[in-house]
Amino acid sequence: MAFRPALTARRSNLSKEITTATYQILASDHGKTLLLNRAAGCTLTLLADNAFFGFTVKMIVRDTFTGTWEVTGAADGDLFFGGVSNISLTVTKSDYFAPNGSSNDTWKADHDAKGRHSGGWLEFTLMGADEWLVTGTVHSAGTPAAAFADT
Repeated sequence: MAFRPALTARRSNLSKEITTATYQILASDHGKTLLLNRAAGCTLTLLADNAFFGFTVKMIVRDTFTGTWEVTGAADGDLFFGGVSNISLTVTKSDYFAPNGSSNDTWKADHDAKGRHSGGWLEFTLMGADEWLVTGTVHSAGTPAAAFADT
């Protein structure tokens, strides 16, 4: 009897490693964990909000970014709701940041204080037309700052 090698998260059907500068999230990514492994930065675009409500995708930072980690809606008008905890790895401080609910449609961690360190995670769930719920915990250096922005 032959033994199968142990299944790792990178080799399962429930995860996908992202090593490219840009990635368009697909309907087939529903329920998957995207393992972000490109220190130079990565821009991910959510699928159009005409997908089924309840579509969910999770992102985990595998390699601390030196570039920008950005997640945007597929079109103007896609708004973010919810909130994200940002925990500093270098000072005894954490904070909770929420999008404004009226114009924030981008997650843009473009410096260390905005949570681009390894081990952080975000989850995006399509709640309805133009509405994405964002939850997660990210890791930063220095005093935590908000990464929610407008395109």
